[in-house]
Amino acid sequence: MLNIGKERVPLCEGPSRRSFLQLGTTGMATLSLPTLFKLEALGAVKNSDAKIRNCITIFLVGSPGQHDTWDMKPDAPAEVRGKFKPVQTNVNGIQICEHFPMMSKMMDKVALIRSLHHRTGATHENGQRWMMTGHDFNADSVKPHLGSVISKVYGQKSELPSNIVLPGPIGNTGAGPLHGQTSGYLGSAHEPFFLNSDPANKDFKVGDLEVAQGQGNNRLDARKQLLTQLDEIQRRTESRSTQMHDSAYERAFRLLTSPKAKQAFDLNQENEKLRDRYGRNTFGQSCLMARRMVENGVRFVTVNHFDTVFNLSCWDMHADGGGLNNTYLDYERLLCPQFDMAYTALLEDLQQRGLLEETVVAVLSEFGRTPRINPKGGRDHYPNAWTNFLAGGNIRGGQVIGSTDKIGARPNDFPVEPPQILASIYHAMGINLDTTMMPGPGDRPVRLVEAEPIRQLFS
Repeated sequence: MLNIGKERVPLCEGPSRRSFLQLGTTGMATLSLPTLFKLEALGAVKNSDAKIRNCITIFLVGSPGQHDTWDMKPDAPAEVRGKFKPVQTNVNGIQICEHFPMMSKMMDKVALIRSLHHRTGATHENGQRWMMTGHDFNADSVKPHLGSVISKVYGQKSELPSNIVLPGPIGNTGAGPLHGQTSGYLGSAHEPFFLNSDPANKDFKVGDLEVAQGQGNNRLDARKQLLTQLDEIQRRTESRSTQMHDSAYERAFRLLTSPKAKQAFDLNQENEKLRDRYGRNTFGQSCLMARRMVENGVRFVTVNHFDTVFNLSCWDMHADGGGLNNTYLDYERLLCPQFDMAYTALLEDLQQRGLLEETVVAVLSEFGRTPRINPKGGRDHYPNAWTNFLAGGNIRGGQVIGSTDKIGARPNDFPVEPPQILASIYHAMGINLDTTMMPGPGDRPVRLVEAEPIRQLFS
């Protein structure tokens, strides 16, 4: 049985996924294109079949050094171990950086993966695409963000979009505009909704949810009717792109006219002490907004911790004295405390509201940083080893998967590659990777990601 959309398509004599794919386009000839498109437009898993219903991904743009955060090497030489000290967590044998005191008390909920690596370049964009799509770069076939895949598989369950990015898209990180946060070949119907506003601002509001000044609801309804008439004319050509655009139009109008959507984005409804607990900054309030989103029916939320690496304090600690002048002081005074506060507040808040058991929380980044501190006192890009971690859902916390060598330069055991992280998230959300396909180039069904889940993650 193969899932293409929410339709379960029987295969004669039950051939395997591999044998089905070997049929190629000839095997798909029995499905007319309109029928195939109809199937593709549907989600691939029934809501009732999924035990884990949500995912919040925190993406640390710029990438923290493993030695200075979650894979410390206190016995290494000074030029390797860095300036921070490890502290014992509430799980015997697991230590993390001293500047994550709140996280150290919640390590029983967190599964660290210390042996991540990839081999295809050390640019931010390359790491972003790996960790957000599970695929290497291919200019001929831009792969979809994992939130867009979840949107395609499950569909929308409320007036809110199924896939939201907070507070906005990743911008300039040095090597081009492709960051892995688009819907790719899945089309505009599954494009992320970008908040494009700072929830920490006192006058925060979501611009896309406001009707333009002087434009009443009657005019808005008239515009919708006109678009519907135009789309009906175009739809007669049975254009797939037109159908996707129509879906995107409908989504935009539902969002624009929904009182529930406006309430969901209203942080003023939150307790002031809780807002303080998350941190009165862009990242903290974005994490709080992420909780509100899943509480109101959003399937997948991405929180970008920074949108660039230039001329601001961020994880990209080259210490170059110019536009990338992040140092240990930035880690100590701003980055680690800000992350520690918001991340632990999010886990606590989700648990108190009964949402943590049905929400995977994944903290991802692009790569690690060089084992040896550079001459200016920073660390440079290093995709050969780094640490990411997961919590929530059916993730078994209080464990470390994989390790690195004595100086944090290479995986020492259980090497993990980015596609395995995405496979694990899909698996945690109830998706069978062997039977759930996506429409690939040339309308050929393809696997979501060419990797298997990390079985040790799950309880």
